[in-house]
Amino acid sequence: MSELSKTIPKHYESKPAEDFYQLRREGIGFIEQMGSSLWTDYNIHDPGITILEALCYALTDVAYRAGWDINDLLMPEPNKPFSKQPFFTAREILTVNPWTPDDFRRLLIDLESVRNAWVFCKKCACDVSYYAWCEKDQLKLSYQKPEPQLSLQTKKVEPQGLYDVLLELEADPELGDLNDHKVEYAIAVPDKDSARHPVTIELRFPKQSIENSEEWESFQNDSADFTVTKMRLGATKTYDVFTDPSLKTDNERDEYIRRHWRGVFYLDLEIQYSTRLFTIENVTMRLFSDTAARQALTATYMKVLFIDNNVGNIVIRRYRDKTKKAKKSIASAKAALHNHRNLDEDYCKVRVVNLEDVAVCADVEVKPDADIEWVQARIWFEIERYFNPPVPFYTLQELMDAGEPVEEIFNGPELNSGFMKGKDLDAASLKSVLRVSDIINLLMDIDGVIAVNQLQLVKYDAEGNIVKGAADPSWSSDGKPVFDASITSASWLLYISDQHQPRLYVNGSHFLFYKNGLPFRSHMDEARDTLTQLRGEAERPKVKSAPNDLPVPAGKYRNPDDYFPVQYSFPLTYGIGPDGLPSHASDERKAQAKQLKAYLMVFEQLLGNALAQLAHTADLFSIDTGVTRTYFVKEFTKKLIQGFDEIKNDLDKKAVEAIAETPQEFQERRNRFLDHIMARFGEQFGEYALLLTNLEGQQVALKDLVEDKIAFLNAYPFISRDRAKAFDYTKPPASDDVPALKKRIGLLLGLPDLRFIVVEHLLLRPKFPGDALYPVCADGTCKTCGDEDPYSFRLTFVMPGWIKPFNINMEMRDFADRTIRQETPAHLLGKICWVDNNGFDEDLCDPVIGELAELLEGEGQTGEGESPSETDACECAIDIYTEFRKVFREWYKDKTLDYIHPDPLKKDLEMEFSMKMKPNDISCTTLSDPLWTEIQTKMVEHFQWVAFNEWQFNRFEDAWDKWLEANAKIDWMEERLHERVEAILAKKLVSISDTHESTEEALCKCAAAILTQCGMEFHTWFENNFTAGRTPDEFTPAFELPDLALCKSLTFNDWNSVVKEIKFMLKDRYDKYKEVSYRLRVVVDLLGRLSNIYPAATLHDCEEGNDQNPVRLGKTALGN
Repeated sequence: MSELSKTIPKHYESKPAEDFYQLRREGIGFIEQMGSSLWTDYNIHDPGITILEALCYALTDVAYRAGWDINDLLMPEPNKPFSKQPFFTAREILTVNPWTPDDFRRLLIDLESVRNAWVFCKKCACDVSYYAWCEKDQLKLSYQKPEPQLSLQTKKVEPQGLYDVLLELEADPELGDLNDHKVEYAIAVPDKDSARHPVTIELRFPKQSIENSEEWESFQNDSADFTVTKMRLGATKTYDVFTDPSLKTDNERDEYIRRHWRGVFYLDLEIQYSTRLFTIENVTMRLFSDTAARQALTATYMKVLFIDNNVGNIVIRRYRDKTKKAKKSIASAKAALHNHRNLDEDYCKVRVVNLEDVAVCADVEVKPDADIEWVQARIWFEIERYFNPPVPFYTLQELMDAGEPVEEIFNGPELNSGFMKGKDLDAASLKSVLRVSDIINLLMDIDGVIAVNQLQLVKYDAEGNIVKGAADPSWSSDGKPVFDASITSASWLLYISDQHQPRLYVNGSHFLFYKNGLPFRSHMDEARDTLTQLRGEAERPKVKSAPNDLPVPAGKYRNPDDYFPVQYSFPLTYGIGPDGLPSHASDERKAQAKQLKAYLMVFEQLLGNALAQLAHTADLFSIDTGVTRTYFVKEFTKKLIQGFDEIKNDLDKKAVEAIAETPQEFQERRNRFLDHIMARFGEQFGEYALLLTNLEGQQVALKDLVEDKIAFLNAYPFISRDRAKAFDYTKPPASDDVPALKKRIGLLLGLPDLRFIVVEHLLLRPKFPGDALYPVCADGTCKTCGDEDPYSFRLTFVMPGWIKPFNINMEMRDFADRTIRQETPAHLLGKICWVDNNGFDEDLCDPVIGELAELLEGEGQTGEGESPSETDACECAIDIYTEFRKVFREWYKDKTLDYIHPDPLKKDLEMEFSMKMKPNDISCTTLSDPLWTEIQTKMVEHFQWVAFNEWQFNRFEDAWDKWLEANAKIDWMEERLHERVEAILAKKLVSISDTHESTEEALCKCAAAILTQCGMEFHTWFENNFTAGRTPDEFTPAFELPDLALCKSLTFNDWNSVVKEIKFMLKDRYDKYKEVSYRLRVVVDLLGRLSNIYPAATLHDCEEGNDQNPVRLGKTALGN
């Protein structure tokens, strides 16, 4: 948009409509052309010229007002509300529901408790995969590979569209870093002379064990008092310095502590509650102090410190508070992710990022006047920001001042804490390698630093042990790093584990400073305080209260409708001004004045209408359904024009409005204005408008189109921004929590409340080994090149095929199909099912009656032993059908929403008909037993089809809602059966016989084999019950896990106890999964059985060509 000039032009050129003299010249020119033979006086005293000048001046006034700023023209009167306008703000119309991994990072970092986040698209399955193969030209799916001797080509299938999310949480002012499991505690140890020496105790608590997560959760949530009653301490996970019989005296135990001082100690802490015990095993401890404290600290002092002096209680409470706060932060991140989930996408894991401590050691030469503590703090600060760059927030004004384009500022999701830059997000990605040269370059820029020598990096694992084999690699011929397993420190490159974040390990870092060749060390307390100050100065906090949207431009109300009559500008002698004629004027003179006023009223009305149109500019673009005109008129009264009542003749506002605009013109123009607004957003209703006109007629269609377009525009920010957004399945089903795509499609079809279901196939994926699998139905030759994965990037639209106009007008249905495919995101494959929802009604034209008649005519006999006539057979068939229908209707009336498997359904119908239908009840024909059996079989088949195909939509909707409700009760991110089994196995693992496998690989394979074995057992048990028609409460016998086979390459300490623990855990889990798996099985079965319905058609001969719905292949149906 061009900016207004800040200077006044020297020679201003008016627009023609604003130039009084040009208008006057042109008017006189027209007079000369039309009446020069009669009109010769063009001076200003001539009445015609006076009228011309008055009208020219009035036109310039209209032109001037029309040139006002659009903001002023759109402003309403101060006492009136602002009309609904489609001028959405930048935040409303330019933002988008998170779409890319960076968008999701923005969403998460915007949360109060999240400092950084990373989102990864998973390439493998989320705990569960299955196998697909072709057998006898049928596609088979199973959790277990087929037998090798069958020589089948098997494909492993892992559903796609899943994310893993890592979070870095904000530090807590009191609890410190919430991303680690460390707790530090400072003590002062007295020596024999009572001098006290500072010691920092660093405790690293183990990750919460997933195999006994319930105990850990109870520990987290229990706020009751407890005491530490028992303590084990040793340099290994099994040794205890307090119970070792080889250590006879306290001095020997003290010597053990001093000998392992610089290493890692392992603690077991037993916690006593009032009614139970809880033990935290293998808490690692490191001690940081000077030599004097090392000599002074004793084993007995440590025990007294943790048990008698309550240090154990203090650190455990602090650790518990850290985990509770971290868990709360994870829960808020999960809620945000689910609330912004996209169609056919899901999340596998959301957790805090794993950290790897990195210690830095170097010799630093500084200037003689350098402040060593400040330099030390600055070094820590720069290394911290290199390891973990922050993602700063900016205010809207800062970005605008920096020249950032508005479309770039608002590109991404709506944020509440400010705005982020893409380059900052890129810089804050997880690092896979740390370069010593980069760190040296940063340190050399610090004021006071002259040189940095001998800089080394050392990595520590989660327990605080130094990690070997991750530094300074050599390179293979194909360019891959080759590590030396003996190297511990990096002087060049240090590699970070995948999806881990490096963290500066201040306690393990050492810097020696040199001034004029003399060595110095910094005072740690002062340096740490300075570091805190530097962090605060550099922090760009999340600003919740700053403006986060561009304001709607506000204008000034200038009353464009304010009108000054043209006749009031005439000289007083004309007698048509507000003062009129003098009282002594003759009747002729009064008549002349009245005649002139009436003549001028034509111009007054046109000019007044023009100003009224300007005053209602906002109504032209309004998306308020209350707008009823697009041409506006000025209402004149005697208050505005003196003597108006004397010259008007039934000319009220309503009459003028009828002249200005007819209802037909209003509908056409209103639609064109709305089309203009929609075009600004790249939207149009072109094809829909044509189809609606054909369906309803032009006049009705125009009216409905106005309503449809207004509804579409009112919802536009939502259906535009969130067009790919799904619903939150972690909450029970709600009518207002639907995919935006559903709302958008309904509005584009002119049916905002259209009832249909968008089924995301990825949500139907199996969540655990043994869960329900999607039933395979492949047409044609079996193949494993796409059909084997019915979950990834697929949607099914379950549409209402029974409602108007889609049940009778195939053009509207085809248009709906095209709209759905066009609006579906390009990476998703959509399937559209137009299903029936009409109940079972008697249909005497049902083809089954004809089949019955043919059967009776061919095999039935009358009382005289003759075959029945065609008429008799038809009447008898109708009687038979009617009687069976009565029995079926009574049996089925309370089962319309029930799911019944085909096999038990058939048995139920056979039993019902056998009990309540007898041949003697049908008197029309003598029915032999074999014929009655055939009839009963045919009726069972027919009503079995009816039971499955009537009320399709309601039955599927009910099953869908019940599954969603059951599924919402389980947080599948926290189930992780594979990890649970692995954790139990790892606890009792002794050795691995296969030297080619790592421990992690061997445990993973063993856990997968166990889960496959148990999953297949559950799947078989479940399918047997399901196909028998039982509900979960009726499943029998109770599910029992199989005997677990020993993993061949692994040796365990007491395999039986391992099996017992695994079976106990899995039994509890599978009992919990039974209900939700049943609901899922019903949904996928019904989804696989959905069938399209078509309008019924009739056949006619060539002489009859007026049938409204002729037979068309793939578009109509004959009978049922």
